[in-house]
Amino acid sequence: MTKNDTQHQAVLVEEVLASLNPQQGNYYIDATFGRGGHTRELLKRGAKVIGFDFDQQSIDQAKELFKKEIDNKQLILIRENFSKMKESLENLKKSLHLEVSGILFDFGTSTDQLMSKERGFSFEASEEILDMRMDDRLGVRACDLLKLLDEKQLAKMLFEYGGETEARAIARKIVALRKKDPNSLDRVGTLVKLIEESKSHRYGQKIHPATKTFQALRIIVNDELSNIEIALPQALKIMQESKALDKRIVCISFHEGEDRLVKTFFKQVENDSLGKLINKKALVASEEELQNNPRARSAKLRALAL
Repeated sequence: MTKNDTQHQAVLVEEVLASLNPQQGNYYIDATFGRGGHTRELLKRGAKVIGFDFDQQSIDQAKELFKKEIDNKQLILIRENFSKMKESLENLKKSLHLEVSGILFDFGTSTDQLMSKERGFSFEASEEILDMRMDDRLGVRACDLLKLLDEKQLAKMLFEYGGETEARAIARKIVALRKKDPNSLDRVGTLVKLIEESKSHRYGQKIHPATKTFQALRIIVNDELSNIEIALPQALKIMQESKALDKRIVCISFHEGEDRLVKTFFKQVENDSLGKLINKKALVASEEELQNNPRARSAKLRALAL
């Protein structure tokens, strides 16, 4: 087991298993494979998994960690965004007979990615390029946004996608600096310093001052909310077309915008009598899990039976 395998902890594992109710030999889609924490638990129960991830590093690492399961045809890995899940599945069905019993989305970013010194996800990587693309095939980097958007657009983005209450002050600093030295905005350290200068100090603050700004940039660069809007109807269609019994869709959200999309979509499905909510309220982490994995604090799980 590698260092990276132990660094990231999957959240709400027991709740996921209870909601998906995996059956031996049945196929399940892990639409956000990441480090494969949830997939590993599904495989332990004899399920087969089709894993999607658009991060090449995640795919490469998974090929090493799950070599045995891949060789045994228990795990199929696809490098693609989950917004293209249905198309990818149709291509897979040309060579493999399968019926999908459940789909899992974990919209959280891997701890390994957030702590990585590469691609500008970590506050500590001050000399790294502020990239934030999880898929290097995407065109726009975070630093490009800082150079392209006007002050009003930047402030709106930081507030709406990061919940940053001092978004205007941060946007003002960014625009002022790019007039003098736009290329300096390429570096992580430059943005972190601007944020620290812009934000009023609050005693006992638990999160890094740049957390909300970095979250907003990551969501925009990777078009995360739009991809969720595209993927959820696809997941429903896949389930409707599947001949499997006891079908489930499970979503774990970490951001208010993500959870709102899932909640609204699931409610509409239930109102249309196309599925039924497994739990009326979102499930959250137990105190025991929070002690072992503080990252689970903002996680919310919603599940739908079809």
